[in-house]
Amino acid sequence: FVTAISTRALIFIDAALPDVGLLCFVAIGLGEVSTCKININEDDALLKGDPLGMFQLGGYTHCLFFRRCLKVT
Repeated sequence: FVTAISTRALIFIDAALPDVGLLCFVAIGLGEVSTCKININEDDALLKGDPLGMFQLGGYTHCLFFRRCLKVT
């Protein structure tokens, strides 16, 4: 049940390095979390460590998806 009601936000990022390419950050607000607030705009240039947004209330988790052929070490 919790999975069905969890708030999600997807942020697609086109990396500056062509070998990395497109990746997707998934923010998941668990249970009573009602908001995943995204604080960036479509054409913003991002650097490592830049905040993408924030969760409001309760617990959360997140994951980062890369292209299948990319070797992440």
